[in-house]
Amino acid sequence: MDFNRSRFIRSLPASIPLDIIGDVHGEWEPLQQLLHFLGYDERGRHPRGRKLVFVGDLCDRGPDSPAVLDWAIEMMANDQAYAVIGNHELNLLVNDPKDGSGWYFPDRSQDETRYAPWQHYADHKRQQLKETLAQWPLILQRDDLRIVHAAWLPDCIDKLSECAFSSLAEMNQYWEERFHDDFRQTAWYDVYKQETENLGISLEDEHYAMSFQPGIAHYDLLRSCHNPVRALTSGIQAVTKTPFYINGRWRFTVRKPWWQQYTDQVAVIIGHYWRNWYSEGVAEHRKNLFQEPPTQWLGSQQQVFCIDYSVGARWRERQQSILPTQTRLHLAALRWPEKVIVLDNGTHYLSEKKH
Repeated sequence: MDFNRSRFIRSLPASIPLDIIGDVHGEWEPLQQLLHFLGYDERGRHPRGRKLVFVGDLCDRGPDSPAVLDWAIEMMANDQAYAVIGNHELNLLVNDPKDGSGWYFPDRSQDETRYAPWQHYADHKRQQLKETLAQWPLILQRDDLRIVHAAWLPDCIDKLSECAFSSLAEMNQYWEERFHDDFRQTAWYDVYKQETENLGISLEDEHYAMSFQPGIAHYDLLRSCHNPVRALTSGIQAVTKTPFYINGRWRFTVRKPWWQQYTDQVAVIIGHYWRNWYSEGVAEHRKNLFQEPPTQWLGSQQQVFCIDYSVGARWRERQQSILPTQTRLHLAALRWPEKVIVLDNGTHYLSEKKH
């Protein structure tokens, strides 16, 4: 594939040591703590010339998405940091309000009861934020490293240069329209349409006795791999016969561990997948996603690492009055090339490869 043909794939500077930070999700205080332990000052400078890389999903759910985004954007403007776009930034960019985005979207008032108190984004800054996010790449890479929010999928990466798009939002819209046109031609379309009409708002009701809905399942399954922007930022899916409720709606597909088929020798760093640092408390729908310890590399070649340790769920701990010092959820960075994991409490662990 010709990476130079796509404006959505950019190069990282060679040889510079990096600190690759997982999904922040508006958690400003853990970010500040992590930066302190990594050795950065308040302006994102490191005494040894290290640079920050964010794997996307800097916003939503946490108490201060505006502070996180504004700081990261300033650091990127000063060449102190880099970032790829995650599915949560993409939702903002294409005006698709989702669970936890009420800090930005006024019509997500239902988020206030779950996530508030939190900081809202100033109205006069919204357009500039969208214009800035529109410039973020989907992929950062250099000879020894590839960074993408959710999935490294060569077929999808090839699609990025299939047409000349002026913006990420335009490309996303193009592929979404193609998916819907193609899905209408499948045997699942009428089933899907009937299921969504019958269920209506029940699809968002956590207490509804939900049964498996094959039409919706196949809609989500095919959508996950059809649009390359969605696939790279949200990963691909597999059908599950046991419905589960998460992030405001019932689900009939689960995230698929694409890294089991990754055979290249270049390391890939991702976020997105809500890895657990502790073995207990793993959600049922994620138990088949990670069989490895939290410090271990993933895939048949042990060349993929997920640096997301679920700090985006700290809102649940706040609801339960769990103190930050008692948290089971962490923001973390992977130091490159050292391959050392640093948590927001200052502890260090060497990442491991299974022999």
